[in-house]
Amino acid sequence: MPLKKEKRRKQKFKEKQLVENEKKEIESQIKAALTNEKPATVRQLVALVKKEQKSNMREILAVIRMMEEKREIILQEPIIEPLLPPKRPKEFFFGRNYFAYEFWLTITSLLLTVTLVLVDVRAGFFFYVRYAVVCFFMLILTGWSLTAAIFPKIDDELRFLERLATAIGLSIVVLVVDGLFLNYTFRFNPVSIVLSLTFFVLICLGISIGLRLKLGRDGFIFKKKSKETIEVQLDR
Repeated sequence: MPLKKEKRRKQKFKEKQLVENEKKEIESQIKAALTNEKPATVRQLVALVKKEQKSNMREILAVIRMMEEKREIILQEPIIEPLLPPKRPKEFFFGRNYFAYEFWLTITSLLLTVTLVLVDVRAGFFFYVRYAVVCFFMLILTGWSLTAAIFPKIDDELRFLERLATAIGLSIVVLVVDGLFLNYTFRFNPVSIVLSLTFFVLICLGISIGLRLKLGRDGFIFKKKSKETIEVQLDR
């Protein structure tokens, strides 16, 4: 019995030693890859290590986490480069870019929403399409257009999910304010709500287009005033 326990202990020690050696090899490969290849993402780093070391992804990621805990490496979120709008209006509206897609999606959604609201559909397939389109228009598109007018730059300061969350929150605020306004001024019905929100979205869309075209042409929206230095000569 004591011999069997001793063998098991030695076997466990060998296995532990093998695991530690493998971790050290992976760690050395990670350091070499960071020094020589300089990968931009963790995925690229794992791919480089897998070429040199026959280890699975979990083992490599475990070593990366261990090195991060020891402060041997520092991981950070990727820096998103700002998306500059095209300089020419033709490219802005008809090019294959984010701004053209956003513009035509907004216009298409507006036309589809107004059409489905003006046409009284109470049953069938288009009844559910009407609900889906109107919900998208009221809960997302309204706030999205306002967000684009307030934050026309597409950069790291306001990412997609943050922009979407802001759009939903602003949509609810705009919808409530618009409902109160219509309740005390004009008739409060689906047609008046959709038409007023459509007018609001078009205004925000025009503002965002103007600001983004200026950003694409000049590289800035509001130019900061440079501090002028005033030289004063003292009479001796």
